[in-house]
Amino acid sequence: MQLSYHAAYGDAAKVTDVKPATDKRTILRKLFLFGKLSEQQIDRLSSCVATRRLTRNTTIFCRGDPGSSMFFIARGEVKITTQTVAGRDVIFNLLGEGDVFGEIALLDGRARTADAVAVKDCELLVIERRDFLSLLRDDPNLSLSIIELLCARLRRTTDQAEALMFIGLSTRLAKALLQLSTGHHDAKEARLAITQHDLANIIGMSRESTNRQLRLWEDNKWVRLERGQIVITSPEALTRIADRECDTA
Repeated sequence: MQLSYHAAYGDAAKVTDVKPATDKRTILRKLFLFGKLSEQQIDRLSSCVATRRLTRNTTIFCRGDPGSSMFFIARGEVKITTQTVAGRDVIFNLLGEGDVFGEIALLDGRARTADAVAVKDCELLVIERRDFLSLLRDDPNLSLSIIELLCARLRRTTDQAEALMFIGLSTRLAKALLQLSTGHHDAKEARLAITQHDLANIIGMSRESTNRQLRLWEDNKWVRLERGQIVITSPEALTRIADRECDTA
């Protein structure tokens, strides 16, 4: 049985800092959540934040673990996932540099609602609940940013539920690829470091049907399939498919 990061190392290890590859203040200033904080507030926040380096495939926390901290991704990629009663993996989200996770359990003090696993080697910033709640009480702007973050999470969950119930494979797949490619707008190609297995788990379809659809799109030169990666070569074509209300393919 694989232990989560917290279960394996406990509270003593959780508060042990390591030297970050990038200055914590520089990272925090770039995060949406802290964009409106003053320099003094950033300094205060930085003093509360620890840095963690985790290797690929490390389980950061598991569903049901105590939710005592929130994480910010300085480098790497994390997937938020759970298992159905039938034992099938479902991926709720793939998060990259600048993203935040673990905020729900941190705010309500209850157990984690899903698993978090490092997809790549990661450098994370970690803040404990007691420190973050103290910041929230003192800064209304930070509270508003947290509300915006939670609303964005709720909208994404609603979209995913709607897709699973009402939207066909090709539209569902196009929407997922475009969402995952957010942040690649300046590039001629959007290169996504994701396996077809994980992509199928995100959209709630089998890997075989997902692969067949991707192969059709590759024939049309809308995507290119590489080992462990999917390259979007025609976001315009995928946008047209994603905007369809229903499909049969």
